Amino acid sequence: MSKPHQKVALITGIDGGIGFALNQAFRDSGYIVLGLGRRSESSVECDLYISCDLATLVSNEDEQSTLFDQVAQYLFEHNFHLKALINNAAYQIVKPLNELSIKEFHSTLQINVSAPFLLAKLFSQQLREARGTVVNIGSIHNKLTKPGFCAYSTSKAALAGLTRALALELAPEVTVNMVSPAATATEMLKDGFRADPEKLKYLEACHPLGRIADPMEVAKAVLFLCSQDSGFMTGSDLSIDGGIGCRLHDPV
Repeated sequence: MSKPHQKVALITGIDGGIGFALNQAFRDSGYIVLGLGRRSESSVECDLYISCDLATLVSNEDEQSTLFDQVAQYLFEHNFHLKALINNAAYQIVKPLNELSIKEFHSTLQINVSAPFLLAKLFSQQLREARGTVVNIGSIHNKLTKPGFCAYSTSKAALAGLTRALALELAPEVTVNMVSPAATATEMLKDGFRADPEKLKYLEACHPLGRIADPMEVAKAVLFLCSQDSGFMTGSDLSIDGGIGCRLHDPV
């Protein structure tokens, strides 16, 4: 007797703060999690960790074939279905325009836009067969930004456009949506404020809710978009910003 089909989530950037929360949320909800990360080994307790450099992946067809075969073989051997692709990995460089190189600009687009495009294309058939979901992790920077974020904000705006385009390309079998968090309390963010905790308090106060997001709040929003409760949502951008996107700050 064959095993029952079980749902699988493929999550990029599994080693990061939001990736860690996504892994926990999806596994707690009964998903098998395949995690992609740049490390050779990971401490994240996902069901299968795949070491993969997305910058190399987007420009190397052999790497693409290897990744596809690895995932497809895993699904076949266990009689699993790929129900969710979560494009979470991101590259952020903060520099003023006159210091930002074209190489750094292109690298940001490679990780934040080209990789989600490639993975959606690479696994489109598996997602169609499972009537699955793609969720792209965007950012408030896709609409609202500030100096120093030229490459990052451009990439997240492009990701929003890609989300809408993929929603049409993969319909009706696959839904494609995006979540756009504001500042989120990952270890990386908190480490950046350890020398000046008053700056973190100021950042929190900028949000009408008086705090920044918890990574699990982002993960649960993604989980909702992968559930039947969001079945009529596709091409959407779900804001998780504590209300900061509503606030106008006048210059002093």
